[in-house]
Amino acid sequence: MLGVIQADADQIKQWLQQANIQHYICEHCHGLHLSELQGREGVVDARLFVEEDGVLLTTELEVRPAALFAVQAELSRLNMAFPSIKLFLDVNDDSLPRLVACDLLLGRRGITFDQFIYFVQATVDATLQLMDECQEYNWLIWPDEFDNGPAEALH
Repeated sequence: MLGVIQADADQIKQWLQQANIQHYICEHCHGLHLSELQGREGVVDARLFVEEDGVLLTTELEVRPAALFAVQAELSRLNMAFPSIKLFLDVNDDSLPRLVACDLLLGRRGITFDQFIYFVQATVDATLQLMDECQEYNWLIWPDEFDNGPAEALH
């Protein structure tokens, strides 16, 4: 097929630049942070990772502890409402609970620029819709709720 390549991190960066998708690399991980999502309130991390099987896009949303049970109760419905992204809760002792939205573009046999851009746009759009719903239900923590300053990403 024409234009199908084995995408590596450098190719992904080039494609993001070509599509004018703002991104950056932080010093803590090998992920490409997507500025459009990363800069939104309630988002802890929004990253692209180039993996062996393809490209993984994840967004972590910080959930208010009081909403944890409500989010858990709605998780099956949310996964059905947003079939292009996989949703799960990440709860541990080191940080506040997080709702993780992720999608994988399988690419072991290669991907095209158009496939990649469609994947990123569709995943970002679904994540933004999810965030709107979470905001409507008041499930997410906003930076001004705590005096500790903005949430730090745990890498």
